[in-house]
Amino acid sequence: MTDFDAALAVLEGGTREEVRALLVGLTPQERKALGPKFRRWLTHGSTVRVPRHRESLAVIATADGVRQARLFATHGWGLTEDFVEDAVAILGLRSPAWLPDFVEAILVEETRWNWRVARGIVRGGFAPEPNHPEYFRGTVRGVPDYHGRNRRPLVEQVERDPGLIGDHLLTMLSTEGVGRLLAFHDSVMERRHDSLPDLAEFPAGTWRIALVTLVREQRLDRGCLLDTVLAAPLRDWAAADLGWYIGMHDALEPTVDEIAQRQGTYARLLTVEHGPSVKTAQRELLRLMPDKRFEPDPILAASSATLGRSDKAAVAAHLRFLEKLAKTHPNVAITDTVRVATEHARADVRAQAAKILARLGAAEAPADEAAPFVRAEPEARTPAVAVQPVRSEDELAEVLLGLFEEVDPVETERAIDGLLRLADKRPSTADLLHARAAAAEYYQDDPRIAARVLTLAWLTPRRRIRDDDWPILLGHMIFPAEAAAPQTFVGAIGRRLTGIAHAVREGPHTSLALPTRADFTLDAKELNRRLSEASRSRPILELELVIALLRVPPVERSMVDIPRSMRKSSAVIAAREGRRPKWLRRVAQNRRMNWEPERRIPVFCDEQGSEGHAAAGILARSQPEATLGPEGNYGEYESHFEQTLGLGAALLPHDHDVLASHAHPYLHRDLRKDRACTVHVIDAIARATTGNGPPASSALVLALAAKDARGRTAAQDAVLDLARYGVLDGEELGRQAALLLTDDIVVGQRVSGGLTECARASDAAVLPILDALQEVARVLPGRRDAGAFLELAADLAERTGRTIDLPTEFRALASEKSSSMVAKAARRLLKV
Repeated sequence: MTDFDAALAVLEGGTREEVRALLVGLTPQERKALGPKFRRWLTHGSTVRVPRHRESLAVIATADGVRQARLFATHGWGLTEDFVEDAVAILGLRSPAWLPDFVEAILVEETRWNWRVARGIVRGGFAPEPNHPEYFRGTVRGVPDYHGRNRRPLVEQVERDPGLIGDHLLTMLSTEGVGRLLAFHDSVMERRHDSLPDLAEFPAGTWRIALVTLVREQRLDRGCLLDTVLAAPLRDWAAADLGWYIGMHDALEPTVDEIAQRQGTYARLLTVEHGPSVKTAQRELLRLMPDKRFEPDPILAASSATLGRSDKAAVAAHLRFLEKLAKTHPNVAITDTVRVATEHARADVRAQAAKILARLGAAEAPADEAAPFVRAEPEARTPAVAVQPVRSEDELAEVLLGLFEEVDPVETERAIDGLLRLADKRPSTADLLHARAAAAEYYQDDPRIAARVLTLAWLTPRRRIRDDDWPILLGHMIFPAEAAAPQTFVGAIGRRLTGIAHAVREGPHTSLALPTRADFTLDAKELNRRLSEASRSRPILELELVIALLRVPPVERSMVDIPRSMRKSSAVIAAREGRRPKWLRRVAQNRRMNWEPERRIPVFCDEQGSEGHAAAGILARSQPEATLGPEGNYGEYESHFEQTLGLGAALLPHDHDVLASHAHPYLHRDLRKDRACTVHVIDAIARATTGNGPPASSALVLALAAKDARGRTAAQDAVLDLARYGVLDGEELGRQAALLLTDDIVVGQRVSGGLTECARASDAAVLPILDALQEVARVLPGRRDAGAFLELAADLAERTGRTIDLPTEFRALASEKSSSMVAKAARRLLKV
C-alpha cells in the first residue's frame, strides 16, 4: 500500500510519467487515506516542495466527489498544459459517476485552466458537452495561448481543437457576456503596450481575424456567422456585450445580395437601443436603397422607434435617410413618419424635421400656445412599511437560510435582532441548517459569508470552538489579499457583524438597532422601550446602541434615555449629538499599479471628525486619503459587493452626506466599470428628508455619469424623488457637477443626458435642474459637451419663462452667425 511519505517523494522529485502512474494506480483505500492530506495542501498551504500543479493533480486523483475535486479550481495556481493533459487522463481512467457534474462545477470559476480541463474531458468523450454558458464563454479565454513574443495566429490555435469549429463557435457567439470578453481580448491584441515596447500589435491574434479566416477558407458557414452577429443586438444584452459584434459585422463586409436577404433583420435593428447597431442598419439599408429588392414598408414601420430615440445623432441620421428614401422612391409616403420627430425633445431635431416636411410640401401648422408652467407643489412621503421582528427560532432559521442566497439589508437586520434575542434557542432544523452553513462556500469578500458565520456562531456547540474565532471580514483587496481596514466603511460593516457573532456566542443580548420601518429609521419611543429591557443577564452592545441612535431622527435623539453605563462613551455621545459635519472637498491622486494611469478621485473630509472611537468607519470621514487606495479595490472582483454597500447604507438613514462621503471611492469606480455597485447608496440618498449637501450632491452627479445604466437610472430616480418631495437643492447639485466637470472626472454627456431625462419625467424637477444648469453654465465655455447642457437650459427656460445668465463667451457666440448647437441654444436663452 502506498503511504504518504512514498507518495510525497514521487510528487516532489518524480518524473511526469511516474507521477501519473502513482496517481492512476491508487486504490480506493489509498485515495481515502491520502486525500485529506493532499487537499489540505491547497486549502491551508503546503509546507513541502511539491509543485502547485502536482498538488492539484493529487487532489483530483483522490477526490471522492465534486466538492473535493473542484478544490483545484478555487485554490490552484501555477497550472500548465501538462497539468490539463494529466488531469484529463486521470479522470478519464477513473471515470467517476460525478464527472459530468464536476465539469459544470469547475466552469463556474471562470478561468482559462478550468475551461481547458472541462474541454479536455468533453473532447476525450468522458462526459457529455455541458449546456452551461461558461462552457462557451470560457472558449474566448481558454483557446488563446500566448507566451511572451512567441505568438501564433489565433486561427492556428483554434485548429488544435477542430471540434470547436462550427456549431461550438456559433453557440459561443450567441451566449450572453461573450461580446465583452471578445472585445477585451481583441483590444489587447490590437494595441501596442507602453510597458512592453517590444511587444507589437498582433491583429492575427484576434478572434475577429480568426473567424474571418475560417469563413474565407470555407470552414465556417458565412451566412450562419453573419446571422449570428446580426442577432446579437436584438437580444436583451448590455451595451458592453454588443460593440464587438458591430466590428465583426463590418469585417465580414456584407454584399448587397446578403443585405437584401436580411433586410428584415436590418429593419429590426433600427428599433434597438444600441446606437452603433442602429447606425450600422442605416448604413447598410442605404446601400440597398437603389436596389429593386428594397422593401420600404418594414423600414417605415421601424422608423418611429428610431425617431423617438433621445440621442440626436441617430435621429438626425435617420431623418436624412428618410429624405433620401423619398427622393429615391417618390411613391413612398414618409410625411407621417417624419412628423414623429417634430415632437422630439431636442429643438434642432424638431427644426430638421420641420424643414424636411416643408420641402415635401407638408409643413406643420402652428402649434397652439402652450399652457403656462406651474411649479409643482411638494408631495408628502408615504411612510415605509413596518419591519416585523422574527417571532421564533424557526423563523430565524428561515431568514438565515434566505441570506445564504442573497443579502437583503432588511432581512439581515431581522436576523441580527433575532440572533441577539434568541441566542440560547435552537430551531427544529438546527442540524440541517448547521450542515448547510458548514458546507457553504463563498469567495472571501462575498457578503453572504456573514450569514454563514452568524449561523455557525449560533448553532455550533460552545465547548468545541473558541469564542473569539468568528471574524466576518468583508471587502478584500486582491493585491495583496487582505480584508477591508476596520476604520473604513466596509471594514466597519464587517466589524459590526463580527461583534454580533461574538455576542451570540456569549448568550442573549438586548436587541436595539432593528429599524421600525423598511427605510431603516427607528422611533425614539421604541428605542427607549428596548433600552428599558436591558439587564445584567441581557446586556447591550455599544456599537448597536450607536447604530440605533443613528437610525433615530436627529430631532428625537435627545429623547433617548441613555443607560448610565454608556453615557461616557465617545461613540454614543457622537451619535446622539448628531453634529453637522464641516465638509472639505479635495481631489486625491491614486494609482493602484505602476503601469496603470493615475486616477483623480474626489473625496470629502469632515474637518471636525474623529475616528478614535467604536463607531470609526461609520460616523467619521476625516482622513479619506489614508484609505482611498485600498477602498478602491474592495470588492472589485466580487459580483455581490453592491449588497455589502447595501448593508452600509442601512446604517445611516438620516446622515446622507456622511454615507455619500464614504461611498465616493466606489462611485468613482462605477464611472469605468460595467456594473454599478452603489445603487443601494443612491437609493438611500433618494429617501432623504433634508436637502442634499455637497457629498450627496457629488454622489448624485457621479451616479448620473456611471458607466452601467443601472447606476444612471438609480441617480435619475433619486433626483426625481428629492424633487418630488421638495428637498432637491439644485444649486448645490449644479456646483458639484461644475467641479466634477472642471476636474475632468465625469463624462458630461452622461450628466446632461440624465438631467434631461429627469426634467422630462417630472415638472417638480424642472426648476431645481434649471438652478443646477445656472451653476454648470459657468464652466461650459470651451467644452465640447457644452451644447447639450445649453440646449437643455434653453428648453427649460422656454418652458418656464425663466432664464439663466450666460458667460460672456456664449453671449458673443450668439451674436455671430454660427449655426452650431451652442450658438443656437445661446440665442434661444437670450430671447427668453
